[in-house]
Amino acid sequence: MSETVIQQPDTPARILHAARSLMIEKGVLEVSLAEISQRAGTNVALVSYYFGNREGLMIAVAEADAKRAVGDLGRLLAADISPTSKIEAHIKGLIEAYFEFPYLHRLLQKLIREGSPSASEKVGLELVKPVAEARRKIIAEGVARGEFRDVDASLVNFLIDGASAHIFSSVEARRVVLGEGDLHRPLIDRYVRTVTDFVIAGLSPR
Repeated sequence: MSETVIQQPDTPARILHAARSLMIEKGVLEVSLAEISQRAGTNVALVSYYFGNREGLMIAVAEADAKRAVGDLGRLLAADISPTSKIEAHIKGLIEAYFEFPYLHRLLQKLIREGSPSASEKVGLELVKPVAEARRKIIAEGVARGEFRDVDASLVNFLIDGASAHIFSSVEARRVVLGEGDLHRPLIDRYVRTVTDFVIAGLSPR
């Protein structure tokens, strides 16, 4: 009888998973390489070997996690559905991504604001700009079809970003406003409906 071989995640994947889990558990971005390497069952030297430094690791986390928010936009743009349905699907996908990775929006903003010039440029051009451009195209399509009024799409981009991400900003803010700090499925479903309703109402012709 042959023995079953259990495949173990490779070292870079373990390091990425460790970084994610620590940021989620602690609710902060400032987790050390020592904590990450200990959680991953490796050492700081290997983290540096695979990712260069802490910034390189954070960029790798952001790139991998943002694929969920960015990856479906191409298919969504090409889908044979109304612009209203596209915006609704995009907002739902974005909030679901932040539910899975509640640190993601803060991480992207931190890398753009405080990262090295190369990191800031990479995140801006590869992870942030494509989303903004896709939203502009959907809004322009909606305006052309009479579903949306003529709006400043660049500012609507910030509105969608902020509205979709703000509930994930801190557990303390959720406790103050909602009376509970936990993120859970019923809350996220309510949030999707609320944000979607307000964005679509704001875009609809008056």
